[in-house]
Amino acid sequence: MPWKMKNNYGFTLIELLVVIAIISLIASAAIISLNSARAKARDSKRLQDISTIIEAIKMYEINYDKWPGEGDSSGAHLSAKCNSDLKNDLKKAGYLPNMPSDPLDASCDDNSDGAFFYGWDSGHCCEGSYCISINHLETQNAIKLLAKIYPDNDGDLSNGVQYVTGGGDANIGTGDDFNYCFVKN
Repeated sequence: MPWKMKNNYGFTLIELLVVIAIISLIASAAIISLNSARAKARDSKRLQDISTIIEAIKMYEINYDKWPGEGDSSGAHLSAKCNSDLKNDLKKAGYLPNMPSDPLDASCDDNSDGAFFYGWDSGHCCEGSYCISINHLETQNAIKLLAKIYPDNDGDLSNGVQYVTGGGDANIGTGDDFNYCFVKN
């Protein structure tokens, strides 16, 4: 009987495991890249939101010759769902129909350092009594960009925080990634 070669068209178990491992590595890299893109997008929204709020505050002060949100002297958590005098004043004046909320803001009651929210304080000491903040950012690039947009009083672009007299803090917690203060009339 002549020797017959058996045709083998399947894959071995090792070949299948190698292919699965390669696909898993590619999927992991894609997920990491996607999460990084999402963090950058949320930070981009934060930068746009804070810029919108700052411009609305400045317009209010020009037209009413006073700063909005006077009653928020012990700090206010800014969000569409949280109550604040700043939100009420800007909405009533028509400068900000809807208060922007941080994309990851979960609760008006969570003012911890790791929480994501915008803050407003109308009762801080010093010349810069009215301060607004972004409590937490996700990327270093956003902090660097804020430093370019809002340098400190000495024109320092390294920290992304503007303090009017070396003081001023709108964060309701103890630290913030961005803080911008307005000078009283």
